[in-house]
Amino acid sequence: MAAVCSQRDTGLLNLALNDETAAFLVLRLLPPRTWWQLRSLSREWQQLLDDSDCGEAVLARCGLRQCLVEGLGPLRTANSEVDFAGCVYKAVHHGSIAAVQELMRPLAVDSFARRLFAVAVAREALVQAAVAGDLASVSVVLKEYGPDSPAVATKRNLCKEDALMALKAAADWHQMSPEDVPDFRRAAVSEILRTTCC
Repeated sequence: MAAVCSQRDTGLLNLALNDETAAFLVLRLLPPRTWWQLRSLSREWQQLLDDSDCGEAVLARCGLRQCLVEGLGPLRTANSEVDFAGCVYKAVHHGSIAAVQELMRPLAVDSFARRLFAVAVAREALVQAAVAGDLASVSVVLKEYGPDSPAVATKRNLCKEDALMALKAAADWHQMSPEDVPDFRRAAVSEILRTTCC
């Protein structure tokens, strides 16, 4: 019996974990905001975490960030909500469109997060993207949570007033720091928000 147990123990010790599995097991224990710091370490870490950067050759390696995001829910505590919101805002700040989309998508599910929290995160993400002049992020937030989005079905959508609020925040920021966002980017964001408001 002891020989069988020692053979089994040896087999478990020599079990080879691929990079993705080992990374997942370690990363799921870390606060989600630290994932961004790991992305900056090397191109390999960025590819491991970012699905959109994967090419055909490494397609099988994609999906780590999506697995990590899905593993965060359901958000049941204030700390988990703050961590998750921080991930969304950091993705918007870095202009990582795929990450914004992956992080925003589970918020539309009733069992993942409270409705008021989901709407507040979407609203703030829209404001941050508008202030930064990030048309791609604004488009993703509106696609996932805008007045004509699938989020309408679960009453987790943004309304026209939210787009107007983002437009006003971007205009106020431009008055305070006119050199921060190039005019063509500001104009493109203003146009899509005006279209949403009408």
